[in-house]
Amino acid sequence: MIRDIERLTGRCRQIGTAIFGDRYGYVLWLGLLVTFGLYWRVGIFVTDTYTTANALVAVSNGHLHIVETPYSLTLGAQPGLHEAGGRLYGRNYGQILLAVPLVWALQALSVLITPRLLLLGLWSGTALVFVAHVSVLGQRHTSITKRTTLWVGSGLVAVLFLIGALTATALPDTSLPIAAFQISTMLAAATTSVVLYRLVGIWHDRSVALAAGVAIGIASSVGFWASLPKRHVLVGLLILTTVYLFARSRVAYADAEFRLGLGFRAGAYIAAGLVTWTHAFEGFFLVVTLALVDLATARRNSLLHLAVVALALFLGSLPMLVTNFLISGNPVKPPRLLSAVGGANVEFTPETGGDAGTGGGSGTGGTEGAGTDGGTGGGSDGSDGGSSGGSDSTGADSDTGTPIIPPILGLFDRIMGPAAPAMVFVSDAVSRGLDVLATPERLSQIFLRSGSAPQINYTPNSYEAIELTMVEAVPLFGAVAALPVVLVRSAVQRMRQWNVRPSYYSPRTQTDMLVATLATVFTLVYLSRLPLHTQLTVRYLLPTVPLIMYGVVRIPAVHETVSDAKRWLAGGYAASTIGGLLIGLGVVAGLDLALGEAVQFHALLNLGGAGVCAGTVLGRTLVPDRVPSRVVALGLALPAGLTTAYLLLSGLVYFQYGPFALDFIRVLTPHLPAV
Repeated sequence: MIRDIERLTGRCRQIGTAIFGDRYGYVLWLGLLVTFGLYWRVGIFVTDTYTTANALVAVSNGHLHIVETPYSLTLGAQPGLHEAGGRLYGRNYGQILLAVPLVWALQALSVLITPRLLLLGLWSGTALVFVAHVSVLGQRHTSITKRTTLWVGSGLVAVLFLIGALTATALPDTSLPIAAFQISTMLAAATTSVVLYRLVGIWHDRSVALAAGVAIGIASSVGFWASLPKRHVLVGLLILTTVYLFARSRVAYADAEFRLGLGFRAGAYIAAGLVTWTHAFEGFFLVVTLALVDLATARRNSLLHLAVVALALFLGSLPMLVTNFLISGNPVKPPRLLSAVGGANVEFTPETGGDAGTGGGSGTGGTEGAGTDGGTGGGSDGSDGGSSGGSDSTGADSDTGTPIIPPILGLFDRIMGPAAPAMVFVSDAVSRGLDVLATPERLSQIFLRSGSAPQINYTPNSYEAIELTMVEAVPLFGAVAALPVVLVRSAVQRMRQWNVRPSYYSPRTQTDMLVATLATVFTLVYLSRLPLHTQLTVRYLLPTVPLIMYGVVRIPAVHETVSDAKRWLAGGYAASTIGGLLIGLGVVAGLDLALGEAVQFHALLNLGGAGVCAGTVLGRTLVPDRVPSRVVALGLALPAGLTTAYLLLSGLVYFQYGPFALDFIRVLTPHLPAV
């Protein structure tokens, strides 16, 4: 019995090490989950979530099609709803399937404990585990200090639990699927931080890796979307996981461990293939970009290695192929290519008709185009159209003595039918993105300063400008101003070494190449759709945020400063977070600001922080002797703290779309000013 327990404990430690790397990664993960819970509201924030939430309920009940709509009164109010064979379907089934086990778990536990106390208990248990692990992290701390940390932290969690339990309000059982959906996104956001921590830890010391993990979790727009169940957080996690596995494969190849390198290389393609399960078009861009960089930089491209890579890509795409087949009867026809039902279909649906756009007609136009051009029939159900087409072909040629070839050709047409409009979209997305690059004003409204952009329809937002640009949402990206100088220096140094073959670059340089290419591609294909209302923090570009954060950390002036001036960085971050909270609350209360005015105040404040960050990092890059590391540390800490302050205020004060998951937060927030 004791041996079995020891063996089980050893296996758990191995799994934990494989996921989190070490205790620091685990503490980072737990700490972010605890933080996300503080501003977690149980409800639907973006209209698109109605469809995915209803699809989640359907899948948790055992079927892919939507039978009931508990989170919407009318079908027309649900963007992203599609129809096939007389049945209604959602989309993002990879994201949905991730949340299904959580729905089952919460529903099972709710039999024993009320939903409100269940959520409180889950948060409190996570917080206690976090405190326990934090108390044993520091090697230099005395046993008394560790015990004090444990008792104080545990006491605080106990007090908060009692407040929440004594003031608990009712939470209906119908809220459990939404809560599970939000928990899955929080898990994805926290895991993104862990993956970035491990990726940066390959090249830099632990302090730099931890800083990167904390920054992406609570000092970037990833933290804003952590409790909002949109696909972008999950896609960002899978993209970053692809990069991490790619980096590990390159390190193994450089050490002549080709079998281990091939394993990590295959894992990268599996992660990339899984993106197609949530969003096939994003998965296409990821796979193509990964393949181009991988083939150009790999030390070995033998038939065996390429066969393993192809098999890995197939395995990663298999869940998507099976789901598509069950829904449309065509493994390569995702729900987004089916006819849109009701409201506007604003997501990726290829435009094949003359009147097709990003509005309600784009979905229908895209599907009709697929049926006409691809031979899948004129209806929205790909299986009906394809089957009838195949039967007609077989009957017409059966008298000629060749009954086999026509069905094969019909099957080929049926499978390849959706490819035509998809490829049209791919080319249009790239070409239109290139066109946007020639419009500086529009680029400025996407990346620098938006305010009231003329092309945005503010009607759905009650005519309030609540949209932030990329730099306004993540002012730490001001450090990117130093990136051109770093790239020029690197290129000059490489030319002097006459090292121009990518396969002989260092693993770190090869990984940097993949990150830069992915960030460029995923930015380019979305430029034509930006800016738009309900982008909030340019959510379409959210998958690029971890990639850009990695690029920021790779700047020498940044990672050297984090290593040399840890205390200045930590102290400056704490001060700027507290200052940002006090300033935000004071301005809202003193000037009686509306929601849009409050958000724009933070936009200007964050732009100022981004400017300070850009100036200090660029100055350190150009004249390192004249800009001390502590100055750069404060320049990095200021925008990070201001972002954390905005994340907390946005969840606690600004955006009130549902009740707080934790009742002790509800008890404390009435004393805060309202917008």
